Amino acid sequence: MKILPTFIVLFSALWTAPVSGNEKAELQALFRQLDHVIARSGEFTARREARIDSLKRELSRDGLSLRTRFDLTEQLAENYGSYQSDFTLLYLRRSLALAEEIGDNDLIMRTRSAIALCYSLSGRFYEAEEILGGIRDTVHVSRRTLLAYYVAQHRKNRELCYLTEPGDRRDVYRRREHYYAVNAAKVSDDVYTGLYYGYMDAILREDWSEASILCDSLLASVPSDSHAYAKAANHKALLEGKAGHADRELAWFVRSALADIQSAVRDHGSLCAVSEELFNRGDVDRAMNYIRVAISDTRFFNSPSRSWRDMAILPQIEAAYSERNARLHTMYIVLIVVVLLFFISAAAAVFYVLSQNRRLYAVQQTLRMSNDKLNELARSLRETNGRLSSQNIRIADANRIKEVYIGGFLQTISEYINKLSATYQYVNKMLRDDRIAELRREYARSNVRNDELKEFYTLFDETFLGLFPSFIDEMNGLLTEEARTEGRHDGELTTVLRIYALIRLGITDTATIAALLHCSIRTVYNYRSVTQRHARPGIGDFEQRVQLIGLNGTTDNTTQNLTI
Repeated sequence: MKILPTFIVLFSALWTAPVSGNEKAELQALFRQLDHVIARSGEFTARREARIDSLKRELSRDGLSLRTRFDLTEQLAENYGSYQSDFTLLYLRRSLALAEEIGDNDLIMRTRSAIALCYSLSGRFYEAEEILGGIRDTVHVSRRTLLAYYVAQHRKNRELCYLTEPGDRRDVYRRREHYYAVNAAKVSDDVYTGLYYGYMDAILREDWSEASILCDSLLASVPSDSHAYAKAANHKALLEGKAGHADRELAWFVRSALADIQSAVRDHGSLCAVSEELFNRGDVDRAMNYIRVAISDTRFFNSPSRSWRDMAILPQIEAAYSERNARLHTMYIVLIVVVLLFFISAAAAVFYVLSQNRRLYAVQQTLRMSNDKLNELARSLRETNGRLSSQNIRIADANRIKEVYIGGFLQTISEYINKLSATYQYVNKMLRDDRIAELRREYARSNVRNDELKEFYTLFDETFLGLFPSFIDEMNGLLTEEARTEGRHDGELTTVLRIYALIRLGITDTATIAALLHCSIRTVYNYRSVTQRHARPGIGDFEQRVQLIGLNGTTDNTTQNLTI
């Protein structure tokens, strides 16, 4: 670690130590400050928009070199970061196009790393992995570009580690997270970045003492109204929470939220946590106000992963808020009635109130009983409707299959009648012309059974795949990786797929399946046994799951467009 970070580490703990005194009073002061800052959020947003507009005007000037356009576009992407995810990605892609036009591999790698980081922050880990996996040369690049690559890799593996269940895969992500945190701290020329990834490494090593010192250093190294300070304060809150200091944890979350709003950040990291903690403490009004601000900003930022996080606590807060308002409303009505009755007569009012209270209690008891019965009936009705809906879907599916196969069956019979009639006419003509030897030679060369059987298979495959176009994919989804199979060319099914296609149509008897497919009963039995052994764990009865394939996709259009 360089000299300046070391100096900050030695003195920052004292600089950021919480002021002694009443922590409750300090919290109330912080909340008043937060309310004031939220009321002025439009000013902070206007400042950021002004910076963005200034960059856009600079970028629109004529005669700019490609490198100047790249630098301005990169700055626009940075200014949209934590403010509006769609525009961040838009300007990063434009930066990548300019970097490729310039032909500078260093700029290309740096921009791709920034795009991968943006994908990881929004939960699109597949795209992030694809971009980072395509970066091969990490040697012949600048320190700034290498840092961007390490930061993107660290964030991706950190998020995947958090989302993965404990096990070997999670350990792999944790080791990668540790590796990239260490390397990001090494290559960084920026004090804050070096301290931040040193802190992340300390967290992974569970060295809480070092993590606390580095976090205090982070707070001391940046202004208190910056997004960097908000991130550091958020981590400080998590450390205080781990130490069991609930009030300090909440205070640091509030400081983090203050910094986010003052820096016009729409990707809040702490305001939702403040709202949740206030809800747990019973301060529903303030929790509701803060969660509304957080959700409004999250919608503006337009990140699905952030929206899911913020929306998780909203129903609970709304329910508590509505319940509290209902209680207040009822209380106000009762107070008004009591005051009016008091002016008429104190004695009469007392008698009236007591009698009305008894009657009200009885009515409430009756209503509660009635509501309980109605709720039970409604639940029973929902269950019945659910079962009826399921049966209706199955009936509709069976009718659809029946209509298609009856039509196909009748058409096939008609075609075979025509073929048989043509064959009789041809044979009679040959016999009439006394060309028996030629007839024998011609029929000795033909293999009617194989030709007709092949035509039967083709007709069955086309009809079935027309009914269930996703059958092969859904069938493979029920099997382990090594047992999955694809159809043959031109939409032709394999034998095992035909067996399970008949099972999907409701034909489960092995002998019947063998007769329809013109193969032995043992062959069908062996195919069914081997396939069931390779079913994915936890799916239940394999063949019952096969019979449910395509039930949700039943449409009239599929039947109308199907050709036999």
